[in-house]
Amino acid sequence: MVLGHQRCGAVKAAYESLRDGEPLPGNLQAIVKALQPAYEQAVSEGGADPVETMTRAQVTLTAADLRSNQDLAPLVGKGALAVVGAYYSFDTGKVEVLVGAPS
Repeated sequence: MVLGHQRCGAVKAAYESLRDGEPLPGNLQAIVKALQPAYEQAVSEGGADPVETMTRAQVTLTAADLRSNQDLAPLVGKGALAVVGAYYSFDTGKVEVLVGAPS
């Protein structure tokens, strides 16, 4: 399971860094770089809260990457492995499955 969560500080910092064009110090910039595709997707999608949109996008992108991994893809294809992407809300305490729920 790839689980993103509401009000993620790492995603917020990366979002602000990319939005403002200001790199984060040291190794934190590697996180910003890794989250850039989710940032671009969130900007493209829009929405009321771009950081939450970016968090959900990152979950979906990471789950897709795992499902297409050369070692995992055959297991996913056979139905022996499910890669599920979900989002945890601190406000409600609920987990929302975003992608990959087994049937």
